[in-house]
Amino acid sequence: MKKFILDTSVLLYHEDSIHGFPDQEIILPIEVLEELDTFKTRDDSKGNAARYINRFLDELRQQGSLKEGVKLKNGQTIRICLDSDLSILPAGFDNTYDNKIISVAYKELKAGSDVSIISRDINFRVKCDALGIPAENYSKEKVKIDRREAYTGVSVIDISSEEMEDFYSNGEIDLYEDFYPNEFIVLKSDKQSALAVYKNETVKKLTFTSQKGFNVQGITPRNKEQTFALEALLDPDCHMVTLTGKAGCGKTLLAVASAVHQLQSGRYKKIIVSRPVQSLSSDIGFLPGTKYEKMEPWIQPMVDNFKIVFNNGESYFNLMLEKGIIEVEALTYIRGRSLPSTIFILDEAQNITYQEAKAVLTRMGEGSKLIMLGDLEQIDAPHLDSTTSGLGAISEKFKDFELSSHITLLKGERSKLATYASKIL
Repeated sequence: MKKFILDTSVLLYHEDSIHGFPDQEIILPIEVLEELDTFKTRDDSKGNAARYINRFLDELRQQGSLKEGVKLKNGQTIRICLDSDLSILPAGFDNTYDNKIISVAYKELKAGSDVSIISRDINFRVKCDALGIPAENYSKEKVKIDRREAYTGVSVIDISSEEMEDFYSNGEIDLYEDFYPNEFIVLKSDKQSALAVYKNETVKKLTFTSQKGFNVQGITPRNKEQTFALEALLDPDCHMVTLTGKAGCGKTLLAVASAVHQLQSGRYKKIIVSRPVQSLSSDIGFLPGTKYEKMEPWIQPMVDNFKIVFNNGESYFNLMLEKGIIEVEALTYIRGRSLPSTIFILDEAQNITYQEAKAVLTRMGEGSKLIMLGDLEQIDAPHLDSTTSGLGAISEKFKDFELSSHITLLKGERSKLATYASKIL
């Protein structure tokens, strides 16, 4: 097993670095933890990384001794080292954290270990080279991280031909599998397949999207994940729907089309749309104009989708705004409101915190529906990541709640260029 000593610069560059060495041993000198501690109060990406590493190591203490080493699911071992010793280094190395970290590697090297230091500090790597210690730069693009198996809302199940015939005949089937409420299922048998949903402890045929030629306000689903998303969005028993996926997969268009459809059918009285201005705690400011005029630059992508649904009917959209049937709300002022019989669409929800998501959820009144949209791989708020984002936390914590549904959209449908850009960049 190869040993890697991680410098503080690596952990601060991206917190996923601590997961990025499967089947190897990670050594964290105590000096690295001391340096991390000085960053934990910062409100930026480095502060976020420091806090994540601290929480992660605290959780590992429950699994074993960090001094002896704790093994992760990916075969990687993490060990805290207290054995820095400047006296083993040549003269001229001052009493600094960097040199103490180097002394840990030097000691391992002299003991015959296959050790390497990982650092983003050029001078640090040069000093290691002068001592004959292997040293490498780190880039998060070098490793694929599987921090947790995120819930996608979809399972693929193989069944027999007889079971498939029963499903086609009866519209439902009993499967002895563990599913979450409102989890969507792709049934496969030989060359046949079917789409289903788990409701009331039974695998059932889709209710709203199964008819031939199905569309919502002229919008037709282009893949199975979009079909599942529309099924959840149109289901009155799903009071909250979370949709995640890369740019161009159709999240906003599906949400807007389904909201307008249900508004026109009389199921809801109004649509409220919102989007964090970087984060919910940011004020919309004292610029002149109405609340809509202040928020317009932020919600323009959603407005564009409303106009698509209305067949470029900008005047119709503006009329609905004037009548209050469609409302734009700043999240700064959401506290204290009660929203009955309302569809609330929160776009870019990956940029709100867990506490801010809770503030929105607790505003929802009787007969309302909350739709949260976002891309967990494109978080702009500097103090958030995929595990601390309100959207990520809510989609995981509510997966076993019978009134909510989640779908991860996988395919880009905006254009081939947009899809390729989302994939490689």
